[in-house]
Amino acid sequence: MHDAFNVFLALDKVPYKIESIFACGQKLFTGTASGALYVYEVNEPIEDEEVKVDLKETKNFFKKPIEQLDIIKDIEVLISLSDGYVNIYDLQTFELQRQLTKTRGANIFAIDTNVEISEDNEGIPMIAVGVRKKLLVFTWRDTEFICTQELSIPDRIKTMVWVNGDKVCLGLTNEYVLIDVNSGVMTELFASHNTPGGASFAYMGMSIGAKANKPLVTKLPQGEILLVKDNMSIFTGLDGITTRKTGIDWTGTPEEIGCSYPYLIAILPKHVEVRNIVTQKLVQTFDLPQARLINQGKYLYVASISNVWRFIPLNFEKQIDQLVEQNEFDEALSLAKIEPTLLKDKDAKIRETRRLYAHYLFHQNKFDDAITIFQELDVDPKEVIALYPPSISGALHKPVQRPKVLKPSDEIVDDEINNDQEEKSSEDEIETENLEILEGKLLEEAVQTLIKFLTDRRHRISKILIQQPHKTNEPTPPASPSHRTNLVNGNLSGTLELAELVDTTLLKSYMVINDALVGPLLRVHNYCNVEEVEGLLLERKKYRELKDLYHGKGLHRKSLELLKKLGQSSEGLMKGTFQTGYYLQKLGPENFDLILEFATWVLQTNPDEGMEIFIGDHPEVDNLPRNKVLEYLEGFSYDLCIKYLEHIIYVLKDPTPDFHNKLIFKYLANVQKLESQKSESNSEEVGEEIEDTNKRLLKFLDESMHYKAEKILGRLRLDDFYEARAILLSRLGQHDQALNIYVHKLKNEKLAEEYCVKNYIETDDPTKNVFISLLKVYLRPSNGEKLMLEPAIRLLSRHGSFVSASDALNMLPLTTKVSELYQFVEKYIRENNKNRNMNMIIKNLLKADQRQVEEQLMFYRSRRVKIDEDKMCPQCTRRIGQSVFAVFPNGVVVHYHCKEKYSQSNDTSIL
Repeated sequence: MHDAFNVFLALDKVPYKIESIFACGQKLFTGTASGALYVYEVNEPIEDEEVKVDLKETKNFFKKPIEQLDIIKDIEVLISLSDGYVNIYDLQTFELQRQLTKTRGANIFAIDTNVEISEDNEGIPMIAVGVRKKLLVFTWRDTEFICTQELSIPDRIKTMVWVNGDKVCLGLTNEYVLIDVNSGVMTELFASHNTPGGASFAYMGMSIGAKANKPLVTKLPQGEILLVKDNMSIFTGLDGITTRKTGIDWTGTPEEIGCSYPYLIAILPKHVEVRNIVTQKLVQTFDLPQARLINQGKYLYVASISNVWRFIPLNFEKQIDQLVEQNEFDEALSLAKIEPTLLKDKDAKIRETRRLYAHYLFHQNKFDDAITIFQELDVDPKEVIALYPPSISGALHKPVQRPKVLKPSDEIVDDEINNDQEEKSSEDEIETENLEILEGKLLEEAVQTLIKFLTDRRHRISKILIQQPHKTNEPTPPASPSHRTNLVNGNLSGTLELAELVDTTLLKSYMVINDALVGPLLRVHNYCNVEEVEGLLLERKKYRELKDLYHGKGLHRKSLELLKKLGQSSEGLMKGTFQTGYYLQKLGPENFDLILEFATWVLQTNPDEGMEIFIGDHPEVDNLPRNKVLEYLEGFSYDLCIKYLEHIIYVLKDPTPDFHNKLIFKYLANVQKLESQKSESNSEEVGEEIEDTNKRLLKFLDESMHYKAEKILGRLRLDDFYEARAILLSRLGQHDQALNIYVHKLKNEKLAEEYCVKNYIETDDPTKNVFISLLKVYLRPSNGEKLMLEPAIRLLSRHGSFVSASDALNMLPLTTKVSELYQFVEKYIRENNKNRNMNMIIKNLLKADQRQVEEQLMFYRSRRVKIDEDKMCPQCTRRIGQSVFAVFPNGVVVHYHCKEKYSQSNDTSIL
């Protein structure tokens, strides 16, 4: 409960019996049992001063009691009910203007302007009068009230209220009805059933017995009517349908009831109750002896036979603050949502109340409800995070305190000044609560809701930062406790600070709930505070996650130092060189110096894994400066250089001649090195390695088209590398010298013949025929070698078709036997016959093809198309006439400019 009204005694023990009261503005009208009208002027009190009431006028109307009073301000009239008649008086002079004689026997009336609730109504004033079992309706026309309706009612009217311009709610002896004053149609609101103890009716599953109590009806804002039956009040709409699941259960049976928005006031047998219309909760009780009358609305009065009390509402902001102090947040919010005219800065007050409500719910361990409100209010994440223990909130943590009530009008001019004031506040000014400490499962539950909140904030912050380009690797500005983040005005530094706080706290939350979630957070772009997170990860020995943190922040040196330290240890999942090598592969050319610095220990420890730094299948590796990499690897060994060169040439297809030349030089140098080792150790393994290197050298010389043969040739020793020399000479077009090496140096007839087959070019020039060149090597030695007739004859026997018979016979010695040349001659003749027959076949096929072409030409030349005056183009449906036309194979004739469209929409391939 809280204080909604201050009650002041306006009239104390007046010498007359009060029968009716009505208030309008600062005037209070009282009707007496003797028929006199007393008019008082009431001065509203300031703060806790007494109400000042001055009697302004007394008017004797009748000798009978004034049972009811009302005022219609629009037409400046006072209406009274006395001696069974409704009387109309001038509001200024109180002179009787007219007595509605047709109302004889009236016991109640109601006007339709309801000035006690709203003084802004417009329309034609109407009066409804209950006369025995009739309802009379009077309408203001031409300066007087005219009876426009006379409706029969099944019972005597005990109470009634206009609910809109057409309907009146009537309270009869045992029932409530809505009656349309235009059509007379009545709608029964609740069915009555006679029982021995009286009448009863059911509402939302509850049976309520009714005795001979006066029915009460009150019109409420928002289109509701309040009906009273015994100690229960029911809310219905203007259509008679109940609007709420539950009604008000008063502590006694109301004798009178009224509304002063947003409160209901009921006079009960023992006291007066004030309840909230929205929440229906009991707000205040007053002990007002013999209270019997209520004047509802803005000017609320309660009267007994001789006393009148003025109910003055307290400032709504103060009421809300009281409720917040009592943790009655539902009640506080119901007041904060009232009409803006009754509350300054309504939205700010609602927001502040909900914010404090969220704090209260959090401290009551209702974490989901609290976080939901925080999200809806879009509060500063600092405020939410500060609610958690230091393991989550860090420096933001504050002792658990009762939330301070702030007024919406309070403006924060300088955050630093406010913070200083808060620090200087004495402990006596802050009421500290002994709330349950968050730990164990309770902490996990609270952190789960925090993760939901932070994830939502993170998503929103990311959207803002996407629209504000900045260098993500730059260090985030240090957090300032006095800094207020504003995500709306585009404050980049503040947004980055908030992003750092959110991501860092999110990581801490993951550490509490499920540390397996830490890795995914750090592997994506994040704004975690490095120093703070670094300590947490080291404490938990989460080295992989720490490496991901460094990598995401661009702190590659720290990450590599960590990996090196872990890799050089003798235990742990990250021992060895693999992690460092893989990390270096992803750095790219912008970190080339760092790559070389840390690649050294990897290459020294595990050359194979170390080489992956430079030949791994990653785009960052492919983009490294190859000249510098090669220069670096030359400081280690020939093998690593050869492996790198083979990678960039064979895998990356690098055509740079320098790399091709260098690979050849490395092969040659490696062979020479191995040969020197072999001469010292005579190892079979070294011999195999020499052979393998030679094969790779020859294969590369044979396949590569980018090296400079003349440069390589000049680096070869004269007494070695004969096969390589032969390939180089071949590349330079010096076939004679190359073949001479195969025959006389390598003494390999097979290689010489393979060389000829590979380099043969069909030509009539015998000087360019490599087979002729080989015959010369065999049959006409130039350096004192002996003539080699047998290899020459074997060459002619196997490849004689590539050699002119006359050239071959001219080179053979005269002593050569004809029988030795049988295979050559036979093969030569067969080859010539085959070529001649093949040429004849080709000739005849070409002739046949020519005849077919000529026949087609004759066919197309013989085709005719007749264009007459009636010939139409099927595409545009116009005459062909003298226009240029086109004819399709199927005989269709169209304009030339229509042929494309026609061919797209029709099949024109049919002949």
